[in-house]
Amino acid sequence: MSRFTFAIVFLALSLLAPLAQAQYRHELLRRLAVFPIGGTQAASSEEAWWQVREVLTKDQRFLVASRRFMINRGVFQARETLKPADAIILGKILDAQALVTLFVVDRRILMNIYDGENGYLLWTGEMEFHPALPINDQLVKAGQKLMNDFLLDLPYQGYQIVDSLKEKAVFEENGERRAWVSVGNTSRVEVGDSVQWIEVVGDPSRVFFKDGSQVQIVAEGQVVEIKSDRVLVKVSRVRNLEDLRENALVRLPKEVRLLKDIYMNKDRSADLAPEYLASEMRPVGDVEKRHSSTTTSLAFIFNLAAMILLAF
Repeated sequence: MSRFTFAIVFLALSLLAPLAQAQYRHELLRRLAVFPIGGTQAASSEEAWWQVREVLTKDQRFLVASRRFMINRGVFQARETLKPADAIILGKILDAQALVTLFVVDRRILMNIYDGENGYLLWTGEMEFHPALPINDQLVKAGQKLMNDFLLDLPYQGYQIVDSLKEKAVFEENGERRAWVSVGNTSRVEVGDSVQWIEVVGDPSRVFFKDGSQVQIVAEGQVVEIKSDRVLVKVSRVRNLEDLRENALVRLPKEVRLLKDIYMNKDRSADLAPEYLASEMRPVGDVEKRHSSTTTSLAFIFNLAAMILLAF
């Protein structure tokens, strides 16, 4: 093979490399395990553990491992910082997609949340106890606040589900593409509210939901019907119909704003990025006509490399 041919093939492969090195894509979190609070002998530590679980279970969006289940699996004990390998093992033992540890250090309480499948750190937060009050009197509210902070940083408030009668994740009704979304039983969503399907990608070597991920909107729609803990959404714009799938992540912009109003210490500017990243979508009717530029580029590069190799 000549130097010229080698150079062309190297160029083609170098162009393909960035496409192959895709960032990690986050999938829906539903099954979690919360370990007892470590680093303290406070009498309220068990009540604080129960209340942290309650924050997760109250709207039935999450399934949280019970005390008995964790005891039966031999893992019900306080834990602090987990190594990736330990998080993966515990995730398998508990069949948990995320693991929550809480622990007290001096006059601070810290919470770490780990991915149960890959072991990396999803989220971390901490809170200083008031110096004039006993830790025992502050533990419950501190644990609740940290868990609420995590839920506020979680970029989605619902997920797509399959229609039980049609047995499809997305279907046509009255000439419109529609989909059901589970939003929990405490959501304040109303008919007419906007809904956004999102994709969350990022670098798992950083704290994922703090500074290691980016949210991109891949579809949009409006709520047309509400049934208990789910809503029916009319899809108006979409990047690709394949993005409308079971367990796809769904963001509720109005719900996010309401949560930010409750927790005034959060930065409202964090709400701007997803809307800004929504510009590449197309109306649903135009999606099938849209040709994928990535596919075209890949085909061109492969064909170029193949022709050069055949020529020599």
